[in-house]
Amino acid sequence: MQAQPVFKSLLKPRSQRAYIILIAETFTIADTSYTTADMPEDIMIGWLGHELGHIMDYTQRSALNLIGFGLGYLFSHRYIKKAERTADTYAVNHGMEQYILKTKDFILNQAGVPKKYKDRIKRLYLSPEEIMELVESRDSALIPK
Repeated sequence: MQAQPVFKSLLKPRSQRAYIILIAETFTIADTSYTTADMPEDIMIGWLGHELGHIMDYTQRSALNLIGFGLGYLFSHRYIKKAERTADTYAVNHGMEQYILKTKDFILNQAGVPKKYKDRIKRLYLSPEEIMELVESRDSALIPK
């Protein structure tokens, strides 16, 4: 899955931009192929929630900043990490934690993906512990004092 702005909409005001989420019918992680139609619903919701987190991030950026974002994402592992963690944070802050956690569990524990790919996921995305810290922080901010 990949979320991105529609390029020609970058010339419009932020409120009029368009975004797309590209979803492949099949995808391969290492040597294992999957079809999106066969993925558990909660896993797909988690992936979509993460991609919507990217879009929420994009809506806060100027057109020039988005172009820089794209270049940074292409050429910098540190930039990728920041972008992926930001998308996870947006999703969790909007109540998607159960789906994000299920998606991470699927990738890290159920999908049979190689250690190298798991290590990449662990390095770039929020850990389950970090997600729970965000949830606790979010929920404690909601409690009246």
